[in-house]
Amino acid sequence: MLSKEEEGDKRQGNRENWPQCAPCPYSSTQFSPDHAKDANRAYFVILVLAGQNDDILVLRHEPWNRPGGMNMTYRGYEKDNLPLPLPDSVTLPKVLLTGFGPFLGNRKNASEEVVKRISQTGLEGIDLSTMVLGVDESGSKKCSEIARSGKHLDAIVHLGLSEKGKSVCLELFAKNLLQMENPDNSGRMVSGTKIIRNAPDCLKITAPIHVLDEEFEHDDRVSWSKDAGGFVCNETLFRTLEATINTGCRVIFVHLPDSSVIGITDQIEIVSRVVSCLAIKPLYRVVGALIRDSRGRMLACRRPEGDAWEGWWEFPGGKMEVDEHQEDAVIREIEEELGISVTPESCVAEISHDYGDRDVDLFIWKCKPIDPDSVSPLEHDEIIWVDQHELLDLKWLPADLPLIEEWSLSGIP
Repeated sequence: MLSKEEEGDKRQGNRENWPQCAPCPYSSTQFSPDHAKDANRAYFVILVLAGQNDDILVLRHEPWNRPGGMNMTYRGYEKDNLPLPLPDSVTLPKVLLTGFGPFLGNRKNASEEVVKRISQTGLEGIDLSTMVLGVDESGSKKCSEIARSGKHLDAIVHLGLSEKGKSVCLELFAKNLLQMENPDNSGRMVSGTKIIRNAPDCLKITAPIHVLDEEFEHDDRVSWSKDAGGFVCNETLFRTLEATINTGCRVIFVHLPDSSVIGITDQIEIVSRVVSCLAIKPLYRVVGALIRDSRGRMLACRRPEGDAWEGWWEFPGGKMEVDEHQEDAVIREIEEELGISVTPESCVAEISHDYGDRDVDLFIWKCKPIDPDSVSPLEHDEIIWVDQHELLDLKWLPADLPLIEEWSLSGIP
């Protein structure tokens, strides 16, 4: 039987092995890896005591561009090892999720089913509101009217049915144009008419495109679309985007295929991930490789056309997988990007950078020198070998630039 002092020492020893995360102004800075399911989310921890006999640990996530966060509750922590009680309520990110009812004589609409199912279960850590819109002009205006009423929303996710769709489509744009081939549920059928007079011809979604790219990079069920059509779906997206300009609200439209193509359970899972991408600012743990040749030159890689950062230069590398060691991530990423096997030697730099829509922790690993002729770029459109004095001739990604500036003066490690 351990004494109270020995028990305290044991518990404190366990905590010393917990990974550290960025401090919050009113939180402790530790969390148990057993409770961190996704290494690429930004976690902040608040320890709170809720109720007379209830010891609770709350894992706090940072929301988009505003105070507050999401909290995840875990029970069973020792009262004696908790700090003084703190307020047990934090502001959760507010998200509105919408779908449409049946139209064109259909008995069902997959978007309505997905919205209703998610409404029943909710999404952990998100203050979720749901709504099923009418397939008509009135329905298309509902969310823009809510936005103009002054109600605060962090994100709006519209869902709609694409009868001929083969995948879940994330719409990039909304056109200021009605081009109906069939009447809506009110009997309205117009073509060649602007949705809103004196508004732009096209509006781009305000959802974090790069974050969504990262989330669904290897998911063949999900694709991007540049044409939301000319029906009520496009009309709804355009009205919502126009009403939320400069509000900070993130907006996207997701076209769902019929449930016979992708089942409702899979659609719910995909939509839940979309909502999370818009509501919770992610933290990506990324590795980069410092690869040199026998002359001491360093390899730089350029992002290809179509990439969110096309034309910018970077270290080769990429996002770490959950529970992956940094060295293993370097080896895997370089083989995927350059078709070569490298030997990581040491971590020469650690960088933290806020891109606005995501935070990045970047770890640069120096690798053993290689033969330049062995490199075959598979994901970049150009590679180049540069020495110390050529480093600043390239346009480097913002996260990389401070380190590159330092090395241009002190030399490449």
